[in-house]
Amino acid sequence: MVQLEGADEAELTNDIVTVSLLQIALRADVRRLQTLLTEWGETADTATPEGRFSLLQQVAQGLSDYSRHWTHVLASSKTVNAYEEAEELFNAWSLRERSKFSETLTNIDGVITRRSPVPLNGDDTPAYIVVTLILGTEGDLPLFDEIYSASALRDVLDDIRLMQPRYLVVFEMLWSPQDPSDSLTEAELATEYAEIAAIA
Repeated sequence: MVQLEGADEAELTNDIVTVSLLQIALRADVRRLQTLLTEWGETADTATPEGRFSLLQQVAQGLSDYSRHWTHVLASSKTVNAYEEAEELFNAWSLRERSKFSETLTNIDGVITRRSPVPLNGDDTPAYIVVTLILGTEGDLPLFDEIYSASALRDVLDDIRLMQPRYLVVFEMLWSPQDPSDSLTEAELATEYAEIAAIA
């Protein structure tokens, strides 16, 4: 559960930062979500804190709206004692997740870059898409524990959506595949996202 609603004012002034990763796999028949993620990524004002928080709310709500398509989840939230350590952890998680797929859209500080998608080989039956949220927040406690159930995941998404904007330091959204005509096979999910667990 997100603990930021009752956070103390001192959490905004100390050096303690929480870095969190929330990863959700969904059945690939949810093509509309891939299109929405692209639209939100293209139109988000990522150059401002307000724009990043608005995008976070939008994505958390969108993932909740497609809860019936959830299949797997991975959740990790760690509190560190310095901004430098938090930045290193955030960047390590980001690089690890980015290495798993070919990005066709990025929006960093308001600068949008598009690349042509990799052609599909058509050999495998589509199965999944994976959405990853990485957050850095001003908070002295982890945002959540490990998540194994749909009800717990729903609660965490609700709490993220309702967190106080001033506690969000940085936010990154990734989704794979980004091309709405593509998806991950079950074998690809098991290989690239080996730590993700089936939702009970």
